Amino acid sequence: MEKRINKKLETYITDFKQNLRDKIDSIDFTDAEKDKNIIIQYIYEYERLNITKEDFSKRKRVKNMVPLFDRCCAKRASNEQCTRKKKSGFEYCGTHVKGTPHGIVSQSEENLQTTNKVEVWAQEIQGIIYFIDNNENVYRTEDIASNICNPKIIAKYKKNGDVYTIPEFGL
Repeated sequence: MEKRINKKLETYITDFKQNLRDKIDSIDFTDAEKDKNIIIQYIYEYERLNITKEDFSKRKRVKNMVPLFDRCCAKRASNEQCTRKKKSGFEYCGTHVKGTPHGIVSQSEENLQTTNKVEVWAQEIQGIIYFIDNNENVYRTEDIASNICNPKIIAKYKKNGDVYTIPEFGL
């Protein structure tokens, strides 16, 4: 907040000095009293610095949510599961790899939510693009495009050599 206000003030003063110098350079100084009044009038009519409510407000911090299956398995001091992401190859985050002073979270069967990632690709079948996987599933295109969890399976495909067919659609 202070940094933002200081930057705005610094920019305003720098612009004011530059504009005042340009104004003085444009005056030919033949009549001293008249020129003095022109400079004073310019200073008084110069646009004021406006500080808005946004200049005083703090910037909101974006908090990323880590999926439950990818969270550190250590307990925090509040006896809750650590909210940080697991380090690759470990069950803990960078802090808890060194030690778990408050213990580890025992994952019960009702809290354990497994997620299977299935590789899906776009395949042209009879001139239409469908999203399919290795398990012969055909997925709803809108669900894949929207990156929805558990996209709807709309059919099963068959593969004969390099030719794909979807018997349920008559293709």
